[in-house]
Amino acid sequence: MSTLQIERIDTFSGHRGPVYALEKGLESLFYSAGSDGWVVQWNLAKPDLGKVIAQIDGSVYALKLDSEGILWVGQNHEGIQGIQVADQTKVFSIPTKGLSIFSIEFVGSSAWIGHNEGLITVVDIATKSIIKHIKASDKSVRCFCVLADDQVAVGYSDGFIRIFDSSFQLVKAFQAHESSVFSLQSRGEELYSVGKDARIKHWHANFSIFNEVIGHIYAIHDLQISPDGKWIATASMDKTVKIWETDGLKLRKVLDASRHGGHKNSVNKLIWSSFDDLLVSASDDKNLSIWKIL
Repeated sequence: MSTLQIERIDTFSGHRGPVYALEKGLESLFYSAGSDGWVVQWNLAKPDLGKVIAQIDGSVYALKLDSEGILWVGQNHEGIQGIQVADQTKVFSIPTKGLSIFSIEFVGSSAWIGHNEGLITVVDIATKSIIKHIKASDKSVRCFCVLADDQVAVGYSDGFIRIFDSSFQLVKAFQAHESSVFSLQSRGEELYSVGKDARIKHWHANFSIFNEVIGHIYAIHDLQISPDGKWIATASMDKTVKIWETDGLKLRKVLDASRHGGHKNSVNKLIWSSFDDLLVSASDDKNLSIWKIL
């Protein structure tokens, strides 16, 4: 088997604190946010210092861009702010009564917002009105994944994955990890999960376990699948990004500071852009690294 060649082609800097959230934009654009409250727009085609499009009072852990070009920003303890990225104007605000916001996902015509205390707030995207509150646990909601059959998989800090149908009913719950589930991704009818227990798990369509590996030394914060479906990237508290074969979870590359000029602190978030298939990683070291498989 040939050696997988990956090159760090750039580093974007400018944030004043750890970077916790990434979101893909149109074409070569993407967005980042973190503890400094800055929401920054970057262009992979024209690397520069980035452009601050909003400054939020408090940390930001979640970003999501809708089809109208509005970036939903999860302002910790304050709620959701909508920023029109074209002109950087604030167009709406949804208060959440002091709850933390860890994840935002669009499910059909609604936005699912994950909080601490096990609460999910479901919001109508068009009207910005709250449709429903869902509470299936007392533990934090950490991540969402929309499945092929319009069900939603939700990862919690108690290690459970809970499956909800389109009418917001809980249809299945199972212990997936020993503690927090930090990221969920699907490929067809299959589901992949990572968590605080440093394991990567691959689930059948019926949610029985297909494969699992110990992926990192410490907690795995994020997992992303490449646009062509061949590769999985994982980001960890152990300061590394690892690249795996999607089929079989075979480790193909470890991206670290000493050998590849990687991150010097915990890696928190990833996006795999369709623009030139570039992988972006965000870290506690305040930097964004841009990677390309050659």
